[in-house]
Amino acid sequence: MKAGKIDIGNLKELILDQISTSNQDVLVRPKIGEDSAVIDFGEFVAVMSTDPITGVKEGMGNLAVNVACNDIAANGAKAIGIQQALLLPPSTSEEEIIAIIKDINQAAQKLDIDILGGHTEVTDIVDKPLVVCTAIGKTTKDKYTTSSGAKVGDDIVVTKWTGLEGTAILANDYYESLLNLGVSEELLQSGQALRQELSVMAEGLLSAEFGVSAMHDVTEGGLYGSVFEMSMAAECGFIIEENLVPLHKATKAIAEKLEINPYHLIGSGMMIITTACGQELVKELKLEGIKATIIGKITKGDRIIKRKKQEIKLTSAPQDELWRFLAEN
Repeated sequence: MKAGKIDIGNLKELILDQISTSNQDVLVRPKIGEDSAVIDFGEFVAVMSTDPITGVKEGMGNLAVNVACNDIAANGAKAIGIQQALLLPPSTSEEEIIAIIKDINQAAQKLDIDILGGHTEVTDIVDKPLVVCTAIGKTTKDKYTTSSGAKVGDDIVVTKWTGLEGTAILANDYYESLLNLGVSEELLQSGQALRQELSVMAEGLLSAEFGVSAMHDVTEGGLYGSVFEMSMAAECGFIIEENLVPLHKATKAIAEKLEINPYHLIGSGMMIITTACGQELVKELKLEGIKATIIGKITKGDRIIKRKKQEIKLTSAPQDELWRFLAEN
């Protein structure tokens, strides 16, 4: 199998089809396009999600916290805390462990959440540190959202920029190589600064209060992979106008030099939101200082990307460009 997130076909056959269900308190169960479980606690629901961080040299603690909590935000819930599992190779120094934990703690403090516990282990099964975070949040039963709620005719709204997380990783881990390829120091520093934009908690909570139909945060496979997953969950199609997709200048420069498709690049920090009132939502988000853009519509038909001179029909979720680049380099 290819490195990275398991493809949708294998995910269904090897994982989802093997899982049984029995507890009626579970309101949202494992499903393609749904990244969190929602559990009934009467007036309130608990929302839980787990994510690992691999393939990153620095800042993995910050990424682990934000990626897990972003899934909670996509369900319109406020994160309360995280549990972390940390697997370390025997070669790991005490200083490296402290640096990872400090990174996790700083990210948790910024989100105003607690570290609730977890597990730390040294093992020769891994050759690099592996951080896995489980986030838990809560909201009221009438406020939680899902990916499967998207409706035909809805506007597709996205926040911030496409490929945000991948840009930050590449600008940091391949700084010297990109500098040698001609990407300016200014652009690389602006790309690194995108690490401060990884959370989608603010837009998730605002959008849930606004009353949107669905949300899904962008992760592996980038914007197009995440919209594809969302459309599968909702059993619908979409049309995206590629020229409307917000592309950061640092992402554009890095993607051109490394021959990466920025729309398929891992993108934590961008939220996909569907609503019948896209313009109104964009105004509300911008009032809170959150960049937001309408890029297309939910449809009954195919999954279409419209470019200036052609239309591309997506029949499967694309492989993530960061994983492809790492495998080839």
